[in-house]
Amino acid sequence: MKYGVLVATALVCVATPAMADPVWNNISLGMTRAEVEGLYPQGHHVDYQPEAIEISDVTITEKCQAEVNIYFDDTNHVARVKVAGNPSMGGRCSNTVMTNLAAKYGQPSDWDRSGGSILAREGKVAIWRRDDGVAMRFKKFTNGILGGGGMLKASWELEFTGAAKDFAL
Repeated sequence: MKYGVLVATALVCVATPAMADPVWNNISLGMTRAEVEGLYPQGHHVDYQPEAIEISDVTITEKCQAEVNIYFDDTNHVARVKVAGNPSMGGRCSNTVMTNLAAKYGQPSDWDRSGGSILAREGKVAIWRRDDGVAMRFKKFTNGILGGGGMLKASWELEFTGAAKDFAL
């Protein structure tokens, strides 16, 4: 009978921004562009742009699709992630997304109303601050053809950013 030797190896993990909790799917704030490109190679639904990586036709729910834009800072690290719902009539998907966000993260810590202008569309804004330091800003558009964006524009957007720890105000 042969006896094997069991060698115990200690693995020490140093927390890096890329190992932080995911902000969206498997993307974390602070990941390098190279890490994101490794997860999402350029192709049919993935487009590399100078300041962002755009992923189209992402399934959010069975009937709701979205486009995800992963934005990088000057050092090529993920600074924010914006998910924009594909157009839907009457804001149908925005209601579904908001319901699911509230079920997952609780009621938003703040509600605001964003007035429309030539440069911005009117909408309702909900804000969450997650325990991991991530701020989430959900905007449900309320104006536009057929309500909430209609057939040509997104009916909602969800943006993930880092909540500043050294904010001076």
